[in-house]
This record gives sequence, structure tokens and C-alpha cells, in this order.
Amino acid sequence: MRPGTEADIDFIDALQKKNHKQLGFMNRPMLEGKVTLGHVLIAETVASGQLSVASEERQGKPKSSAPLLAPGNSQLTTRLGYLIGNDRYKHRDELGVIFQMCVATEFRRSLVAGNLLKSQFERSAYGCKLYCCWCAQDIEANRFWESMGFVPLAFRAGSAKRDRVHIFWQKRIRAGDSTTPWWFPSKTAGGSIREDRIVLPIPPGTHWSDAKPLILPGKLEESKQVLEKKHGRDARATKKAKTIEKPALIRRNGLTFDIPKQGEQLPEAKCAKEVKAKPQRVKQQCDPRLVAAARELRDRWLEQVNAVPLLDEGKYDVTRKLSENGAHATDRGTALPVLGTPSLLLAAVPVVATAA
Repeated sequence: MRPGTEADIDFIDALQKKNHKQLGFMNRPMLEGKVTLGHVLIAETVASGQLSVASEERQGKPKSSAPLLAPGNSQLTTRLGYLIGNDRYKHRDELGVIFQMCVATEFRRSLVAGNLLKSQFERSAYGCKLYCCWCAQDIEANRFWESMGFVPLAFRAGSAKRDRVHIFWQKRIRAGDSTTPWWFPSKTAGGSIREDRIVLPIPPGTHWSDAKPLILPGKLEESKQVLEKKHGRDARATKKAKTIEKPALIRRNGLTFDIPKQGEQLPEAKCAKEVKAKPQRVKQQCDPRLVAAARELRDRWLEQVNAVPLLDEGKYDVTRKLSENGAHATDRGTALPVLGTPSLLLAAVPVVATAA
């Protein structure tokens, strides 16, 4: 496990495009910014030794199918996957976030994703005690987060085009921690959706895979407009628009002349076709009353949830272990121990989700 560099951007971009339906999309300037800030982790394997095709042919051995090493190079690295995350989310020092995580298809179910998570937890700041992510409800990545010990706390509506639901997962990353209070935002206003979204808690006794209501901004105003059209309020205006008086025309010698009305000016001649400007996307905002109600619901619900411990133990142990004096177990960028229980296989899936 190592921090990402600019040389890894092509690998990240190619792997992201193969799994764009689950991962979402980050353009190259965004990826470059994440690399510059140190928010990218790369998992790779190192093969040592030197291969010589000529020596194999002289000895009568079949040609090796392994990738060849450059002359004078004693190591060959293969990238397995990447993780993009940050140890600070929504201006909260105790909460980190994972934006994307993806493992190449041929290296899945090999504990790669679990070790990426463990490395991200270990390199986070000392005050970071929670980690979260947004994951679309209809993809298999939710099973992965559940096996890692993440708890589904809340949900929100996704983009209007895909008609999805996003699940908010959260985990206490310190080993043995059972007192850090859970938290989730009552509204998100950024991310790839670029619109306001109300965040609601998952009701007790409801599984994260069950159907959830979609609350999108602007739907109340649209329904009012539909009702007004049905009642004929807009129909009168359209009829008036259609019955505009046509200008008087005079045709002489194959030419047509437009006679303006008294006090009316003729439009200037257009020398070229007008280029229609692309309409700017207007950011939809939620009703402030709904935002206030969602915030109050969040606060009341968290009081009950934090009083009763939730089951947050997963199938695999990826928590962060601190020494007795509270120092870091490892420094940023150094090699980290592999995930325990190697006999178990990790169902590594290609996705986290798009962050808000």
C-alpha cells in the first residue's frame, strides 16, 4: 500500500471507466487534485527476480508467460486497485469519508479491498474515529460494507435520471470503540448530484435493501403547475399567444414587403444563424421547512440510537489499533501489515459510491 502519484492517474481513470455505473465519475483535474492532496491510496504487488527469454530458449524450456522485466530492473509492480478518501468530512474532525474504491477484476476476492481500508484507517489523523461512505442501494458493494462492519444509518434520493437510492454507511474505526456517537448529515448539497437532497434515517427494523421513499426538490412546485394546466389556467394564455395579429404583407414583382405598424420598428437583418445557447442547469433547492424538519428528525433519532449500542461487528477485522501511548501504529506511506485471517476470502466489489 502506497500513496498515489501522477503516474497512477491513467490506471485510476481506466479502472473508473470500466465500472462507471457503480463508481460514478471523476474527471482528470479532480483526480489530479486528489493525488496532490494525498487522498489516493494504491494497492500493488511486487515481483522480484529477472527473466531472460534467451536463457530459457537455450535450455529448451517453454517461453514464460510472465511479464518481462526491463534490463537492470529487479522488481516488477502490478497495480491491484485504488482508494480515494479523506479523514475529514463535512468539516467534522472525527469523521472521514471514502469517495471511491475499486479493485481490478482479476484481483478481487483476494483481501485487497480490506487492506486498502485498513491502510486508510491507519494513515488517518488521530482524532478521526468514524468513517463513512455513500453507496447506491442496487449494487453488490453494500454486501462488502456490511461484511466490513459498516452500519447503514440513513438514506437519500440519488440523481433524478437514474432514480436510485443512496445508503449512508458508517463505521467506528478504532478497535474496541463502542462510545463514539454516530452522526449523519440531514441534507447534502454537493457531490456529483449537484442538487439538494434530504437525508432520512433508516427506520428501526427496516433492512437497507428494502424500498425507500424518494424525496426530490422541486416536486411540489411541479405538481402545482400540472394542476394549474389541468384546470385551464395556462390554456387561456396559450390561446392568446396563438391569436397574435400577423403583420400586413405586400407582394410585388415576386418580393414580399412587411409593413410595420405605427410606432413599431422592424428587426435588424440577421447575417448569420443564431447559435442557441445551452440552457444553464439550475440547482434545485429543497424547501427550508423540509430541511428544518429533517434536521430535527435526525437529532431526535440519533439521541435514541446513540443510547442503544448498534451491532457494528463485521466479518473481517479492519479496525485501527492504537498503541498504549496513543501513537500511530504506522506512519503515512509506509508498508502496513496485511489483513488477518488469510483463509477467509473477501468479496471485494468495485465500488463505494459518489460522495455528496
